Amino acid sequence: MSKLNEYIRHFENTIQSSPLIGTYELHIDRKTEDIVYINGKIGFSDGSTLDFKEFVTAVGNEIDKYKYAYNYRKHDNLIFRYDNAPDPRARNLPSFPHHVHLPPDSIAESLSKNINDILNDIEDRMIRAV
Repeated sequence: MSKLNEYIRHFENTIQSSPLIGTYELHIDRKTEDIVYINGKIGFSDGSTLDFKEFVTAVGNEIDKYKYAYNYRKHDNLIFRYDNAPDPRARNLPSFPHHVHLPPDSIAESLSKNINDILNDIEDRMIRAV
């Protein structure tokens, strides 16, 4: 199995194994054998939503996440958005281009994130809210 196929399978399994997910849409757009665009939406049991997208390439045995964004919100209220877009407001952060948007309108440094990190963060937030 190719490294990219393993990545896609792990991505799907991660979403399917989360106990707090009520619904999800997952779209896998295989551009070439080595390039995939993954996007979708996850609905959580508390009414919050995660919109996500990843543009991923396989180079040899390595996976390179060229672009990503994870936008977590409750109704129209942003809770966080992790991404690696070249936002001019994030240029001076040591982690640039990786950053996180936080309400009401701030940007902070962040490491690169993956779907596991994001779901763990959301699950921690939901548990603390109980």
